[in-house]
Amino acid sequence: MTFSDEVRARLQVRSAQPPAPEPVRLPARRFVDRSFYEAERAEIFGKAWLLAGRLDEIARPGLYMTWEKTRVPLLVVHAVDDVIRCFYNSCRHRGAPVVRVPRGRNRALRCQYHSWTYDTSGKLVSVPDERDFVDLRREERGLVPVACEVRNSAIFVNEDPVADLNSFFGGTGRELSSVQSGELRTLDQRSVTIPVNWKRVMERLLSSPPVPPRPGASDLATTAADAELLDGGHLRIVAPFDAASASALGLASPLDWASLGDEGLPAVGGLDPMFLSTATTYVFFPNLFVTYTPGGIFNFTVWPGDEETTLLEATWLAPDWGEEDSPAEHPAWTERIEWAQARLEAVAAALAGAQDEMKEPARQGLSLQDDSEAVRLWNEALDAHLRGVVPADTLTGAVPGEVRSPLPS
Repeated sequence: MTFSDEVRARLQVRSAQPPAPEPVRLPARRFVDRSFYEAERAEIFGKAWLLAGRLDEIARPGLYMTWEKTRVPLLVVHAVDDVIRCFYNSCRHRGAPVVRVPRGRNRALRCQYHSWTYDTSGKLVSVPDERDFVDLRREERGLVPVACEVRNSAIFVNEDPVADLNSFFGGTGRELSSVQSGELRTLDQRSVTIPVNWKRVMERLLSSPPVPPRPGASDLATTAADAELLDGGHLRIVAPFDAASASALGLASPLDWASLGDEGLPAVGGLDPMFLSTATTYVFFPNLFVTYTPGGIFNFTVWPGDEETTLLEATWLAPDWGEEDSPAEHPAWTERIEWAQARLEAVAAALAGAQDEMKEPARQGLSLQDDSEAVRLWNEALDAHLRGVVPADTLTGAVPGEVRSPLPS
């Protein structure tokens, strides 16, 4: 039995007898405490594989881009030996940025402060007035590397030097091994900054996963989703279309999945029929949503700026259009891009004032009885990395009214 067959079987049971939701509490301190955010920064974002971009952004040797989504200045380089590398964007002399322009192309990286120069492999190759630096060993003063790997043209970085990307994806990677996402390019990207803790944004998206429009079927509706926690804290969320939407797409029934296409759009290769016939989203821990459609892949990425600010990015990926004009002006893509902008605005509007609400003295936290199972599963995956680092009364399901123990300083 394939994983999609297992999902269908669970959905059939769910539709016959929907499960009764169990209330779960999320303590308010998770969303407002600076120390809790610092623990997340160290234990989650400091040790996870994070999507830094795609190969088409630095497609040729010599191209580079800076990356600071986690507030740590990184430099991602397409080296002259055709290897993608990542370094801390910090000169080994005085710590100044090696490059200050966000994007560029150069065969050498020269710090503007004192002109220490590095090649694209990170090696220190030139030091002005080198004789003034007694006992300088160039081989020990190269740029500090950060783990960096490319998977299907997606560039992932990780500050943990011993991290392994294959282990990170685990069985989820095998589920998606047939998807030809390496042949996709970034068609459109836009973002919004929301004055709220990043977990509130994650929970909003988990409660209502993206349902992108399809050509000829703009207003699609879904039924209750199947959410499964996978190895590594990843989630698979499969939401069947309701009867009317399934019929509009040409399906015999919501669970009768077929190899659908998006009329007028080139197809993404290797998609399972389940991806084509449902609103299927994978949530890669900790912050990446990947939603599949026959003609393109949609991403949400959620980046904490601090404990009270979040950057939410929306990205559409489309099959490579080569040297032709971008298909962004195609009516189907115009509709999808407008939909993505509307989704950003809707999330921001829904969370307006939410951060101040969590600071109210009487606010015990959030109750999840009306939210999706995915919210609980994701928060428990988060807690697995924080347990023992933060007090027990800040974790998912903590009993309200406990004495609030201090977070470690």
